[in-house]
Amino acid sequence: MADALDLGSSAQKVWGFESPLSHDILINNQELVLDVNIIDKSNWEKTVEVSIPYNDLIEDFEKKYKDYKKNIKLEGFRKGKVPVTLIKQMFGKEIDAQVAEEKISVILEDISKDNKFVPISPARVEEFNFDVDTGLKFKALIEIVPSIEIEKYKAFDLEKEIYQLDDEDVDEAISSIRQQHAVMENVEDPVEVGHYLVADFQKLDDSGVPLIGEKFEDRYFQLTADSEDEGNNLSSQLVGAKIEETRRITLTNKDQDQNEITDNFSVTIKEIKKQVLPELDDEFARDLGDFENLEALKKGVREDLEKRTKNEYDKKFEETIINEVVKANEIEVPEPMIKNYLDSLIENVKKNSQQQVDEANLRNEYRGEAIRRIKWMLINDKIVELEKLEVSNEDVDNRITEMLEGIKQNAAQYKSYYNRPENRDRMKSELLDKKVFQFIADNSTVKEKKISRKDLQKDSKIIV
Repeated sequence: MADALDLGSSAQKVWGFESPLSHDILINNQELVLDVNIIDKSNWEKTVEVSIPYNDLIEDFEKKYKDYKKNIKLEGFRKGKVPVTLIKQMFGKEIDAQVAEEKISVILEDISKDNKFVPISPARVEEFNFDVDTGLKFKALIEIVPSIEIEKYKAFDLEKEIYQLDDEDVDEAISSIRQQHAVMENVEDPVEVGHYLVADFQKLDDSGVPLIGEKFEDRYFQLTADSEDEGNNLSSQLVGAKIEETRRITLTNKDQDQNEITDNFSVTIKEIKKQVLPELDDEFARDLGDFENLEALKKGVREDLEKRTKNEYDKKFEETIINEVVKANEIEVPEPMIKNYLDSLIENVKKNSQQQVDEANLRNEYRGEAIRRIKWMLINDKIVELEKLEVSNEDVDNRITEMLEGIKQNAAQYKSYYNRPENRDRMKSELLDKKVFQFIADNSTVKEKKISRKDLQKDSKIIV
C-alpha cells in the first residue's frame, strides 16, 4: 500500500449521487471504461474503488516517455537522443508513478462531477497498486458536502423588531456630524472638564524624585469627568491648572495579576485646547453637500438613519429565522467542514490582528457558531433546491441600479466593479439568500414588535 495522496477539488453544491459499476471517462481525448465502485461510509464519506486495465494506460506512458526523451540530459548523449529503453530502465518506476498519480487525480475529479459530489477536503488515496498484469487499482476516500433531508422550514411563529426613529435619534446623528467637522482652538483659560490637553508626564518615586527614563512628553488627551477616567480622578487633580503649570498627581493601575499599583507623576501643562463646533444653521447644511437648508439636512439624515436601522433590524430578523430553522432540524455536520470554517476564521483574525492569536482558544470559542452556520448553509441550499428558487440576471441588474442610486462621483467605476463576473456571482448568491429568508417569512406567522430609543435605554439599565 502506498502513502496517502492528497488530491484536491473545488466545492460548490451537491444534490445526490449514483454509484455506477462502470464509468466512461474521457482523458486526453481517449475514452476509458473503468470499473468503479462507490461505497457509502456515511452521508459525507464515500470510498471509491477504481480499476483500469494496463492497456488503457499505454498511450499515457508512451507520451510521458517522449516528454522525458525531449528534455532529459545524460552523459554521453545529446539532449533528446537518449534511447527510450534506457529511460525506462533508469526512470521507469518514477514515470509510472507520475502517470498513475495524474490519472487518479483526473479520474476522481470526473467521478465527483458525474455523481455531483462536492469535496470538502482533498481526496485521500488509501490503497494503490500498479503493475503490467493487473493495471492500475486504487481506493480513495472522498469527504463531501452531505445531501440532507429537512423536516421543517415553514410555519414558524416569528417576532420581528421594528425600530421607530424619533427626533432625538436625528439630533444625535447631526451632533455626531458636527463633532466630525469641529475645529480645535487654543485657549488661555485654566483647564476645564472637556478641554484637550498637551502635557508632559514625569514619573516620580515615592519621595517625589523624578525617575530617569520615565518621562513621557507631549501626551495629548481629553480631560473627561472623573466617572469616565477609570477611577483615577484625573479631572479633580488637573482642573484649574494653567499653561506651564506643573502639578503632582497620583494614578492607579493594575498589574498582570490584577493587583492595584499606584504611581506618582508631575504633570506640566503645555497646551490647552477646546473643541469648537460649527453653527447648526443653513450654511452648515449646505457645506455638507446637496442640502438647501437645515431642514433638508435633517430630512436626509432621517432617511439615512431609517435605511440603516431597517438593514440592521432586517439582519436581526434573519438571525431569528436561522436560529428557529436550525433548531427545528437535526443535521450532522462533517468534521472537515467545521475545520475548514474555523481555519478560514482564524486566517482572517491573523490578517487583522497585530497580536499573537490563540488558535486553540478561538477554535473552542467559535466551534458552536461554526456548526450553526454550516447547518444553515446546508438547509439554505436544500430550500433553494426544494422550492426551485432562483435569481435572474435582471434581478442582479436591478440591485446594482439600486445600489448606485445617489452616487455621482466615480459612478462609472462603481458600476464596472459590480458588473465583474465574480462580483455579480457574489451578489446573485446574496440575493438568493434573501429569497430564502423571504420565503420562510412569507410562509410563517410574523408578529412585529415596535421598539424605540427609550426601550433600548430601559433595557440597557437592566442588570443581569
